[in-house]
Amino acid sequence: MTDSANNKIARKLRIARYLNWACYSGLMLLFAVRNLFLPGGSLKWWVVQTIPLLLVLPGLLRSHYRSYLWLCFILLLYITASIVDVMMPGRGWQHGLLLLLSLTLFFSAMMTSRWQRMQ
Repeated sequence: MTDSANNKIARKLRIARYLNWACYSGLMLLFAVRNLFLPGGSLKWWVVQTIPLLLVLPGLLRSHYRSYLWLCFILLLYITASIVDVMMPGRGWQHGLLLLLSLTLFFSAMMTSRWQRMQ
């Protein structure tokens, strides 16, 4: 690969990593607010929702491409559940935000893994 191509990939990778951390943090914050501070939430549900995401955190901190792949598999559960919740009448804004964050994180993690292997 040429230097120009490597620079483009490095730039895309930097943007994708930023997006990954923004969406990952957003999901964790959404789960905390929804389950710990809003009525109807519980500590039990907060633990159930955050444990799967925390399992891949050590690998994400070390930028292992396989951790991004595993994150994509985990996010499929969140995406599926949030699509079902968004389609139900009378649901709050949290479900739409969960869908948006999960989908964005899914695509950015998938592309991060791909671009990391290309370098």
